Amino acid sequence: MSLRVREFEDPAAAYEQAHEFLVANATQHNVLLTVLDQGRERRLGGRFWTVTDCEQVVGFASQSPPGMRVGLSRMRDDTIRVLAEAIAPPIPGVVGDAAAAATFAGHFAERHGVPVEPVEAQRLYELCRLEATATSSGALRPAVVGDGPVLVEWTRQFATETETPAGDAHDFVDVGLAAERLWVWDDNGPVSMAGASKPAAGVCRVQRVYTPPTRRGSGYATACVEHLSRALTGRGLRCVLYTQMRNPTSNAIYRRIGYRPVSEVLSYDFG
Repeated sequence: MSLRVREFEDPAAAYEQAHEFLVANATQHNVLLTVLDQGRERRLGGRFWTVTDCEQVVGFASQSPPGMRVGLSRMRDDTIRVLAEAIAPPIPGVVGDAAAAATFAGHFAERHGVPVEPVEAQRLYELCRLEATATSSGALRPAVVGDGPVLVEWTRQFATETETPAGDAHDFVDVGLAAERLWVWDDNGPVSMAGASKPAAGVCRVQRVYTPPTRRGSGYATACVEHLSRALTGRGLRCVLYTQMRNPTSNAIYRRIGYRPVSEVLSYDFG
């Protein structure tokens, strides 16, 4: 066995090397495929790593845009350790499948002498069988330009409540509107929103599901996700989404709709 780590700054070159490996497990690697795709389209910059064994890719990691935690693919333990030795600090942290992230964090902290702290636990779900559970009044519709100001505000509120990076809310909404990947549940005006990632290898991620506090309790988020999932599967796509483990409400909602757990995801920060 001869493991070799190769680093890329060009997302197109990284995509060419890692694409076959990533699409072989497109559900688990959906975020990494999205990151590579956005990097190629929007020239976001960053760093990307492949691990090869006899020229065959057996592991992948990315840090894009710059400053983000390093995202990991699923890998064998020996592959993760080689990668943790090859990536030089400083990096802010790591995120990935629970086993991979924990192994990387432990080895990176020991190898480079940096403190490590667990900061977030998530769960990856995949839609198995869509159930008709929504009873709210209103209807799902694609978001339009006129919805922009409220969606920007909801995007910021989503980031605050979930304690996740906000990024540029205006940019997120503008890109989502232009690509027709933002949706709202409309009940005499927008009352809830959800986004859909660009499909990657036939998999689409439902994301940024948000209902403002004053409109909660009426089942709008459930309706929004159920009907958006129905629209996406109607196009022949498989649907996935992530939840925070500390939010029992969202986990229960998605299970009722028909989403089933695939794996746990952990994030660690390095000092």
